[in-house]
Amino acid sequence: MFVVLRRVVAVGLVVLLLGGGIASLPVAATPDHGAVTDDGDGLAAGVGENCTYSGDTAPNRSEATVDPVHSSTGTAKANGSVLRTRSADTHRRQPREQGGDIATTAAGMETGTATSGTTQTSDGDVIQQTQTYARVPEQPGEVAVTLTYEVPDRVVDLETHVPAAATVTETDGFERVNESVYEWEETTDTATISYRVNPNRTIEKSGPEGAEGRYLSVDTGEWALLTRSLTPTRWRYTGRDPVRYNRTLRTAGPGAAGEEIVYLGDVATFEETAHNQTFTLAVPERATMTASPISVLDSMANASNALRVGDRDEQVFVVAAPSGAVSWGVEGYQIGDADMWVQSRQSLDVANNVWLHEYVHSRQAYETTEKTRWTVEGWATYYAAVLTLEQNRIGFDEFQAQLAAGGRPVYSDVILTERTSWTNDANYWKGALVAGQTDVHIRSATGRNQTLQRVFQSLNGYRDPVTQSQFLAEIEAAGGPSVRDATATETETAAAVTMWNETTHRQLFGSIPARIGYSLPPVDRADAYRADSLYRSDAPVGGSEPIRLATNETLAVDAVVENAGGEAGTYNVSLAVNETVVDAKQGRIEPGVRTEVAVTHTFAAPGRYVVSVDGDTVTVIVSEPAAASVTNVTASPQEVRQGDSADVTATVANDNDIPGTATVEFRRNDVVFAEQRLYLSPHVTTTVTRAVTLDEPGTVSLSAGDGRTTTTVDVVVSTETAAPPSTPNSTEVPTDRQTTAGEGDGFTAIIAGLAVLLAALIARQRRS
Repeated sequence: MFVVLRRVVAVGLVVLLLGGGIASLPVAATPDHGAVTDDGDGLAAGVGENCTYSGDTAPNRSEATVDPVHSSTGTAKANGSVLRTRSADTHRRQPREQGGDIATTAAGMETGTATSGTTQTSDGDVIQQTQTYARVPEQPGEVAVTLTYEVPDRVVDLETHVPAAATVTETDGFERVNESVYEWEETTDTATISYRVNPNRTIEKSGPEGAEGRYLSVDTGEWALLTRSLTPTRWRYTGRDPVRYNRTLRTAGPGAAGEEIVYLGDVATFEETAHNQTFTLAVPERATMTASPISVLDSMANASNALRVGDRDEQVFVVAAPSGAVSWGVEGYQIGDADMWVQSRQSLDVANNVWLHEYVHSRQAYETTEKTRWTVEGWATYYAAVLTLEQNRIGFDEFQAQLAAGGRPVYSDVILTERTSWTNDANYWKGALVAGQTDVHIRSATGRNQTLQRVFQSLNGYRDPVTQSQFLAEIEAAGGPSVRDATATETETAAAVTMWNETTHRQLFGSIPARIGYSLPPVDRADAYRADSLYRSDAPVGGSEPIRLATNETLAVDAVVENAGGEAGTYNVSLAVNETVVDAKQGRIEPGVRTEVAVTHTFAAPGRYVVSVDGDTVTVIVSEPAAASVTNVTASPQEVRQGDSADVTATVANDNDIPGTATVEFRRNDVVFAEQRLYLSPHVTTTVTRAVTLDEPGTVSLSAGDGRTTTTVDVVVSTETAAPPSTPNSTEVPTDRQTTAGEGDGFTAIIAGLAVLLAALIARQRRS
């Protein structure tokens, strides 16, 4: 498991207490468990603990998006142009796959301020909305909000709604239409509305799962914890391409912000990245932690690994709400895609692990109908307990006691598909027991080859609310007809459900089945993405997105294969390009092992491609090769004798971000005497040399070019021909001799003459 852990910001004093704690089941802020009271700021409308309920459905979470955008076309014409209308932020959350009009979420933390929201990932015009929150110390119970819009040129009108009970203090570029609606005046590209809201929201709750108090959000005067304002926005624009909408949350001073939750005040933030999720835990200065921040992040990261059910949000934002500081109405509260707060004194070492309970909610992407609504809390309660057991934080006895509570006589008349029969929060208690029994049934019927997670994953793929018949069909697909019948009985009747014993658990859960998952490596790992071609060999091309290639290059990706289960299994990892599988590798992987398997594809045509492994994606842009250029030419030597040769050297550069090629032509007096085809990696310079014999005296023009430009150099050829090499007489016997400059055989003759003269003098002397 690749985990990055760091402490991001520390402001003020954070007291970390490691010890025990008593927790009770969280309560949903929904009509099922009490009424949310709107204290006049309009923030409470349609918002529940785990999802926004509308009628009998619990809308699922969107992908890494913030707000839905709805559109209609042909509503009006202005100057002959069709005006199109779109709207956003009309609901707290939106199902997945809604046209891709909203960009990917990106949250950040800064000292002094906090920012979270969206980052535009598509081309085109964007309306940027920013909500900036600030405390008003002199007015406890009030929070100041500045709503800013940056409007592109193609927008012809825009209107927005502020909370009905908000007190507007200032506007710039907006005109008031009625009590809560403001219209853009079209006089400036940036327009703002400043208003104040009362963030205090309460819940009326009975039953053992709720906390002792009532608050869901609060401003104490010294700090505030609240959810953002809904600001429904509508705009009209010209042109065929849509005008998109981005939303960002910020704090004007110390604080932390997710997509939906804002904390105002001194805070320390901790961050951990694992399994394609980044977990940010904000710990206020006034919070006292029972579990350490690091252990909370580790527990969530482990749960992320264990839950192979899809719907992994890139950003998970958690606030440790100060326990005891106010009378909270719940022990945990999850809203939006993956924002949540949990009372800071909640323990990890209990079967009712509220930290994991709220995290499981963030993985539930499906909508429900009346008959399947129990699964929202029942499954979250079950998985919180079983994941805590698998993390060795509790023993089987505590796990068994938690689930067995769902079989108490108080639930003997409860029918989970009939909400009116729920008493004493039966959807939590009996729902968790039925979820566990269904898991047992599936594991037993399939020899542990399938689990309830398969059903969970299948439901996350539904775009419409899941009916009871669809739910049972998925149960049958996972475990067979007998499991379907058993689950139908346990959900559609008041039949008694019992807890299984430790022996059964050890047989079915003790050795966790293979849980094999696949993912792309992080794109910033350059060597995990490699290109092979005439231009380069096994060269790293990762580091940033998009990855850029030339046509006919082969991309190799080190796909990550991980077995988070307890038994060995067979993997089948596939690489897809634009949702078409282009390569696959099979093999066997042992439990607890994480490995990388190279999968490849050759891109023959230019274009923009989405490369994916099991839903993880990276963008690849393929272009025709760039044109490399001859930048310099030299000749050596520049003066030669007739009949000698000279070396012509061309310097060739590819200054582009993609591979490049060039055909270098070498010319003598504009006549080609050599050619060389070169293939260059990005940002590479090389040289190529060719020799040419120069037979004609005079000045010779030598050049090299790339087909677009030519660089020339002159070489002077003298008429003096090179002396032919001497051939020594085969009868001569070589002797060693030393000479100096200008000496040789002439000097030897002088010495010989002197010797003859000396001999003659000696002879004359003898005659005399």
